[in-house]
Amino acid sequence: MENIQIRTRAKRKLIRITFPDGEVICYNNATSTMIAALNKIGPDKFPAINLELCHLPLLSKEIYPRYKEWMKPVCDGWYLNAQSNSDNKYLQLRSISDQLSLGLVVEIGTDFDTQANPNKGKKSRTKDKLLVKFPDGEFVANDSALDTYLETIWKLGVDDIMRKHMVWSDKKLITTSQVANGQIQIGERRWVMVPNMTKDKAKLLRVVAAMLRINLEITII
Repeated sequence: MENIQIRTRAKRKLIRITFPDGEVICYNNATSTMIAALNKIGPDKFPAINLELCHLPLLSKEIYPRYKEWMKPVCDGWYLNAQSNSDNKYLQLRSISDQLSLGLVVEIGTDFDTQANPNKGKKSRTKDKLLVKFPDGEFVANDSALDTYLETIWKLGVDDIMRKHMVWSDKKLITTSQVANGQIQIGERRWVMVPNMTKDKAKLLRVVAAMLRINLEITII
C-alpha cells in the first residue's frame, strides 16, 4: 500500500511580552505585538535604541523608499522596519529590553493565548486621507496622507520636480541632503519637504502638478 504523507502547516510563531508592571502583550502576529510594545515603551526612548536592519536604523522617522511596504507606523512620526520574521523580532525585542534596561520578559512560541488588537480595524477620526487621480486614471490612496503624498511625489518624478527649483516655506522642496526637520528621504540623495497638515500636502501637490503641467485630481477624504 502506498504511503500517503499528510503535510500540516506549521503553526505561526507568536511573541509574548510581559512588562515589569504585569501587563502582557500578545497579539496574533509578531509585528502587531512589537508595535504595541514599542508604544508602551514610549517614543522618548527610541533614539537610544541602537539596532539596525539591512544596514539602516530599525526605528526611524524616515520612510526608506526601498523598504516602503515594510515601514509600519508606531507613534509620533516614528516607523518600524518590520521586514523580519518572528524569530528576528524576538531577538530585536530582547535587545531593546537590554539596551534600555526595561526588564521585559520576551517569549516566543506557538501556543500562547492571544489578545484582540484594539487598534485593528480602527479608523482615525482626526486624520484625513488623500485621494489622488492621475490623468491616465490611476489612483493613489494609501492608509495615510503622508504615504499618499510621498507616492505621488515619486510618481510625478523626483528629479523632474527638483529641476523646477520649487520651494515650500522658503525652503527648496527637494534637496540632496537633509537640511530641515520637516524632510523625509524619498530616494538616494533626495530629501523632500513634507507639510504637517493634510490640506497643505494637497495644496503643495496641486502646485507641483501645475508646474509640471500634469492634471491631477486631489481630494481630501
